[in-house]
Amino acid sequence: MQNQYYRTFIGIPVGVGERVLEARKELRMSFENDRISWVDPARYHITIRFIGDVRISGIEQIGLALRKYVEIPRKTPVHLNRLSSFGPRKKPRVVWIGFEESTFFDLLKDGVDDALKSCSIPPDDQPFRAHITLGRIRSLKNMTGFYSSIEKMKDRFAERVFLDRLVLYRSELGSDGPVYTPLHTIEFRD
Repeated sequence: MQNQYYRTFIGIPVGVGERVLEARKELRMSFENDRISWVDPARYHITIRFIGDVRISGIEQIGLALRKYVEIPRKTPVHLNRLSSFGPRKKPRVVWIGFEESTFFDLLKDGVDDALKSCSIPPDDQPFRAHITLGRIRSLKNMTGFYSSIEKMKDRFAERVFLDRLVLYRSELGSDGPVYTPLHTIEFRD
């Protein structure tokens, strides 16, 4: 058991309201002829840091390091503010919603990076941008139509969401989408 691994990441779960759910439904309809794997809203989260495979025996150490190095913020509302995509202009890979404020997330990311460094997990060389992934793009039939729809709907996802905890998750990939199991949870302060 000690030599087994879990695929892991550290994130913040996000519950969205009716405004985002309605906009998501409309967005999906506008891309019904394209191949996009849409994320179930029950799985919405902000990935602070993808770790990858970690020995089960090292999970507890990561949880303790997070408590030691991450300055626990207050439970806080943040504002979703824009719809966009990641990837090259001719081959976008992800449709996502961003946030109005980045300082909150940058401070959490710094603490998480320090915690993981203390566990001998090397730093991530990817740029960080707090976001919620709506869908992963497999193929698009109409690139111009894709960007036109994104532009038309870019402000439809504006909504205030409440963040209340940081979670070390196990991620198990499956045919019905990933299953996220909390391994350690750090509640934000009241």
